[in-house]
Formats: sequence, C-alpha cells, structure tokens
Amino acid sequence: MEHASETFWELDSALPESTLGFPELDPFADLGLITRIHATLTSGKEGTVYCCRAHPSTRRKFLAAKVYREHAASSHKWDSTYFEGRERVLKPQILRAIRARTSFGREMAGGLWVSAEFETLRTLHAAGVSTPEPIALGERAILMEYIGNGAGPAPHLHGVDLNKDLAVELFEQIVADIARMLRSHVVHGDLSAYNILVWDRRAVLIDVPQAVDARFNRAALDLLRRDVANVCKFFESFGVGAEPEKLACDLWERYRSARL
Repeated sequence: MEHASETFWELDSALPESTLGFPELDPFADLGLITRIHATLTSGKEGTVYCCRAHPSTRRKFLAAKVYREHAASSHKWDSTYFEGRERVLKPQILRAIRARTSFGREMAGGLWVSAEFETLRTLHAAGVSTPEPIALGERAILMEYIGNGAGPAPHLHGVDLNKDLAVELFEQIVADIARMLRSHVVHGDLSAYNILVWDRRAVLIDVPQAVDARFNRAALDLLRRDVANVCKFFESFGVGAEPEKLACDLWERYRSARL
C-alpha cells in the first residue's frame, strides 16, 4: 500500500478552549499532548475514536484518542469467559459489585475496561507486537499512536484490496504477532479482519480490552483457536492455505513448553 497524499481534513474544533462535550480529552490537552480534534475515525457500541492534532512537542502530526462510552464495560465481553483472571487484583467488595452488576460495579468495570486495554497495549508494544503505541491513559479515554496520515486513517483488513503476495505477507505477520502475544501470555480473544489495520504493507492489531491472560483464564485455548480460525478463514479466499486447528494447537503447545 502507498501513503495517500498529505491533504488534511478540515479541523473540527480546538482544545482546550472548548471541551467539545468531551471532558475525557481535556487531561490530554492539559498535558500538552493534543491541541485539536481533527476528525472522527470510528464510532461503535464501546466508544468513539478520534484523530487529534498532536502537540508539536510530541514530534507527531496526529494521535488517536479512544473515548469509551459510559457503560462500555457492561457488554458481553465482561462475561465469565473474559473476566476470569482479572479478579486476582480486585478487592472483594469491588468484585462482588461487578458480578452483581450494580451501578457501582458497572462504574468500576468501566475503569477496568479502559485500563485493561491500555496495559495490554503497553505489554504488547514492548514485546514487539504490531499494535498502536499507547501514549496516555485517562479516566475514560486512551491516547495512542495514530495509524494513517493526513489524508485518512489506515483501512481495516476487510476493506483492503489484496493480491496473493500481500495476502501471504500479511497472514505471516499476523500469525507471528499472535505468537508474540502468546509469548507475553496474551490472547486477543476477538481477532478478525475488522480489528486489524493495514498500513504500508504492515498489519496492525487493535481493540484489545477483552484480551485474556493465558496463565489464568481457562478459556484461553478456545479463544486462541477462534482467533486463528477467523484469520485463516479470511485469508483463505485469497489463496492462503492453512490448517487453523493445527496452527492454534501448535502455538499453544509451544507456549506451554516455553518454546515460542
């Protein structure tokens, strides 16, 4: 893929003169990390991602800010399958409130949802996994590396026009990153062509708040199998042959025997 031309979108508004209805972003402006909201990138049930003008001191043109909806963490991804392992660091009263889905519990779960993604991104980026670099954490927002340029964001994998050579290249990158994640005890848990970006022939894995710790979650192998199956199924139509069950089990066996 080639970079689009550096023609900037029209700026939406400025920070910090106005909160724009997004006080979650004010701390990032106060820290001198962003100066303006540039455009809305994506919006879904969990939250909205904005492209922000970066402060010159960051030596970047843009940063991405993900603002979570108030009760994003009450989604299905906080069921027992994804929650197992997280309770180790919670106080008993907080754990009871989350499991009872009280108002306090939903508030606490919301904070966990945001911090979980930030900490997972930090772990994966340090391990060499191709993910956006996390920059700063807010109460209900994450500031991270922007993938794209001034003409627009990187497309999701499902929207990229692939030829066989690029498909093979990206598939191999993604499998290598799944292995790197597992080496760091992380299973994405929701991997598909809809949460992988492609930029300059590089696959970038995104959306990891639901990721599980393979050491403490009994569903980790099943989630790994599903992640691998989703990736293999997508690339199959581009002539990339793979055996997802064999691939997932091989990764898991190498992980369990510390050979990744």
